[in-house]
Amino acid sequence: MAYASFIYEVSDGIATIRLNDPARLNALTFQTYEELERLFQDLAEDDSVKVVIITGTGKGFCSGGSVHEIIGKLMDMNAEELNRFTRMTCNVVKNMRNLKKPVIAAVNGIAAGAGAMLALASDLRIVSDRAKFAFLFTKVGLSGADMGALYLLPKIVGQGRAIELLFLGDAIDAREAYRIGLANRVVEHEALTDEAYQLAAQGGSAARVGRHQRAGKTRGKHGSR
Repeated sequence: MAYASFIYEVSDGIATIRLNDPARLNALTFQTYEELERLFQDLAEDDSVKVVIITGTGKGFCSGGSVHEIIGKLMDMNAEELNRFTRMTCNVVKNMRNLKKPVIAAVNGIAAGAGAMLALASDLRIVSDRAKFAFLFTKVGLSGADMGALYLLPKIVGQGRAIELLFLGDAIDAREAYRIGLANRVVEHEALTDEAYQLAAQGGSAARVGRHQRAGKTRGKHGSR
């Protein structure tokens, strides 16, 4: 599968999504959302993929929606267009959460706005010591509940901390993200890729074991055929 807004590769059962607009810290466009929505839906049916890694090219993980290509154009949209865009962005998160395969965010730099949500929607977040998170929706005039943030974030960091992060939109560094439970691990920047793939290999093995166990239970219930 070829995509225009990110690099997509599969090797040894591990799918890698590498956001690929480093000059803009991998800001999202309408096309990026459309392609991510479709990809995570298709991955549910792709048996060659056991684990997914999402990361960014260059210094950023994802700086959120492009100011020029998304934020500015939102001001000119009518209600129907806004509703369609909102559903598409939420479908990205929904498809990630519904995927019955581990999704690992290798956060190599700033994860802001929708970029923070891509990390939040992942099952695990391996974070570079140079990374930062910012749920800055309210700072650009959007709802702090965008893309399911108000549902997912309290489950991970607790209600009080989530409200503070979403209301204020302030950035936190990797160590603080780890302290509050948003980051599963913080590693040296140069070791991030290796750590992510090591974890993916473990996750793939666990997924295979779980699948075999489920198959065994099914055979035991219905008998061998």
